[in-house]
Amino acid sequence: MARRVDLAMDTLGMIVLIGGTGDVGNRLVSLLLDHTAASVLVVSRRGRASDDRVKTLRLNIAATDAAARIPLGATVVNLTEATPPSVAADVVRAGGNFLETSASPDYVELIRQEVSANGGAGIGVVCVGAAPGLSTLIAADAAQTEECASIDIGLELGMGRHYGSAATEWSIGALADKYQVSGATSTTVRPGDLRRRFIFERGGRSQTALGLGFAQQGIVGQTGRRSPLRVRTFLALHPPYATHLTGLLLRLGLGPALARHKRGLTRILMRLPPLGRVGTRIAVEALGPDGGVLSDRHLAAGDQAEVTAAMILAAIRAVNAGEKPLRGSTTIVDHLTLAEAFDALRRFLPDMPIETWSSGAAGDRA
Repeated sequence: MARRVDLAMDTLGMIVLIGGTGDVGNRLVSLLLDHTAASVLVVSRRGRASDDRVKTLRLNIAATDAAARIPLGATVVNLTEATPPSVAADVVRAGGNFLETSASPDYVELIRQEVSANGGAGIGVVCVGAAPGLSTLIAADAAQTEECASIDIGLELGMGRHYGSAATEWSIGALADKYQVSGATSTTVRPGDLRRRFIFERGGRSQTALGLGFAQQGIVGQTGRRSPLRVRTFLALHPPYATHLTGLLLRLGLGPALARHKRGLTRILMRLPPLGRVGTRIAVEALGPDGGVLSDRHLAAGDQAEVTAAMILAAIRAVNAGEKPLRGSTTIVDHLTLAEAFDALRRFLPDMPIETWSSGAAGDRA
């Protein structure tokens, strides 16, 4: 069956997906084939081509000569933390675009530093996806609130289906990763040390969420003020008892043990029946100096992998539009506005219910 193609986007050239055989990668390939006329190259150790426009390059991306085998001038989307940051620098230095989708704050910062240090005619973009990415744009928008002193981001992940092995392993591994909470002073905390409640559903009850380290590049830089802005990220699982169980394990100090056995635990979880709902919910609050809520932003959407893939495609389109003469290291907020991101989700995921609202506004439904 022939795929429909949005010819208005027939200017993207070659799109390279590193680690593109996973959950998000497969969905992104489908979106690229449906909405662009670009050539797609999937780079992985076990890649497979599912369409005559999709080619496969079997490659160990950590090999010393890996970057030399990526087509010059391509737009490269990185979907695996196995990619050395030097590959990002090589792509940008050679005039290509490198889009980073990882949520790991330390890894994303290494990508940003490597691209910044090496320069080049291309563009590096970090915080591309749903969280970070869409959550980054929502947080950056909330940070414009007058007298805002801190931003709290709540993410709820529904466990109503099994996500890819790589995403599941990352989530378990992140339970052992201490992270920085920056502001007037920088504090190192363990996952789960910080806890608070968010309302993730319009008219719903508040849910407990656990502090976890997520990449935050781009949020603070958009506030337009000199004073430091504290940003904290919290994760909740649905059903809620999964959050409470995870919190108990962290309170018992078992995060490092879980991380050490993340592959085995992932295999076990993939065999268990799915629990809870399928969905992505984001709640962002702008807080004043006294901790009071000044404004809030909420989003409820469908499958997180689909939202992530659609946000990546929106970023690919924006970076290749050529409307902004940017070079070097950038973040998602340099290329997309929040309104543009919402428009892209509704365009690329027309059958997905997407709702946005704030406590002081009626919001809207797609």
